[in-house]
Amino acid sequence: MCFDRLADEETLEASLPALLAAEWHCAVRNGAMAAGMVLVVLLVQGAPVWVVGVSVAGAVALGTALHQAVLLAGAGLLRARARWRESRRGSAT
Repeated sequence: MCFDRLADEETLEASLPALLAAEWHCAVRNGAMAAGMVLVVLLVQGAPVWVVGVSVAGAVALGTALHQAVLLAGAGLLRARARWRESRRGSAT
């Protein structure tokens, strides 16, 4: 997960598609790292080639999707917290 994106103040103002697009390369890289781990484990275990291929493709897809899902959840929490703080400030006056 690219923590810098969630720690950036611009995350609160950026649109969700813009956030996802900005993190796309990082998400694919995380998926590729997951696929590398799956590849090594399956090759060491002597799995059939088709199982290795399907599992590696699935690891890339799921690793990428998981990264993006965590990014969306984090951005949603940050935005909810900002709205809550704003409403608390408004009610205190």
